[in-house]
Amino acid sequence: MDFELKALTEDGKKMVDLAEQHSADFAVKALEHDRNGTFPIENFNAMKKSGFAAAGVPKEFGGLGVTSVHDCIVALNRLGRGDGSTSLAYIMHLSRTLGTARAYRTSIASGDEVRQKRSEDMLKKIGAGELFITVANSEPGADVRTSKTLATKTEGGWLFNGSKTFATGSPAADVLAIRTRFVNDAGEERMGATIAPVDRPGVEIKNNWDGLGMRASGSHDVVFTDYFVSDEEFDDIGIYGKFNAQFLAVGTASSMGLSSIFLGIAETAHELALSAIKRRERGIDYPMNQVTIAENEIDLAAARGILSRGAQYYDEFYQTGADVPVGMIDNSNEMAFKIIKNGACTKKFVMETAANIVDRAVTLYGGGAYVANSLMAKLYRDVRAGQFMQPWARNQAIELIGKVSLGLDPNAD
Repeated sequence: MDFELKALTEDGKKMVDLAEQHSADFAVKALEHDRNGTFPIENFNAMKKSGFAAAGVPKEFGGLGVTSVHDCIVALNRLGRGDGSTSLAYIMHLSRTLGTARAYRTSIASGDEVRQKRSEDMLKKIGAGELFITVANSEPGADVRTSKTLATKTEGGWLFNGSKTFATGSPAADVLAIRTRFVNDAGEERMGATIAPVDRPGVEIKNNWDGLGMRASGSHDVVFTDYFVSDEEFDDIGIYGKFNAQFLAVGTASSMGLSSIFLGIAETAHELALSAIKRRERGIDYPMNQVTIAENEIDLAAARGILSRGAQYYDEFYQTGADVPVGMIDNSNEMAFKIIKNGACTKKFVMETAANIVDRAVTLYGGGAYVANSLMAKLYRDVRAGQFMQPWARNQAIELIGKVSLGLDPNAD
């Protein structure tokens, strides 16, 4: 493919090679799982067995040692070409793995032995194929600044009560990453977070996912009832109702990872359309077919370009290639919001562009795309999920980009 995203590090190239192998395997049953709404647990077992699930784990703990977000994005792009549902669940795990590896490195630099030990224990389990992480954060009427789930203080920890939606990959999860509202000792409303086991009393995965697209993603509701989280497992991540700029800036890696998956979906749709046109009598001779193919090629090149540059900028700023950060980064709110803005620009452009590419591919493909059990129909339904996924859904992205570009504080009243 022209302008194809490519890994830049040797560890990243190994990850991409594994992603391409898994993508080809997962594509074989992707339509069947989509049609039946079944969760492909065999895909997750395969990723654990190959070491792909441990790509972001340091080598000393059994992983591939990939630190470059750029190269992770390339791997996610390849995985997205084969099966969007599995890729969505995997990015939830990968982003938390990379975050844990980052916490491990920074805790060494800062001398935080408690956080170092907690991060090390988790990384060792992921490296051994014993731990898969997914995320239970989404809630109707809430966003990245808020949560209706409430944590109340109890002896030795916290009790979580609330419901989450879109817990993608939850059937494969050993632990869940969860956000919650709580009140601290000073009476202030704060946002808290944890990564805690699914086999603990008080958590119920509802097994109720029935989506328009991404039907094999296992994006079930999760209900917490007096779910206990110890003090050692609980983190304060900022003021309730405000953007935690530093936290979200680091999370920009996940946002770009999501974008690369949907680009992969668009790439597959475009290749299907090309093949269909070439097989059709005089298909390549119609001027409007040529124009539509050209529009897709231009959009693919643009989407790959913004993703690649956005990810490289992230790697440069956060020194992701360093075992321990080699210098102090600008950790101000102003700088963090600029990083978030870059990620929001990337996500909005790629998600919308991917949908436009698939729409054109459906037009080129013809009536066969309207048959429910066709691959093109699946890609059309899957790509629709991109524009509302947080962070940043389209409208929120535009608002934040505008404020930051004008020098306004997104947290200002």
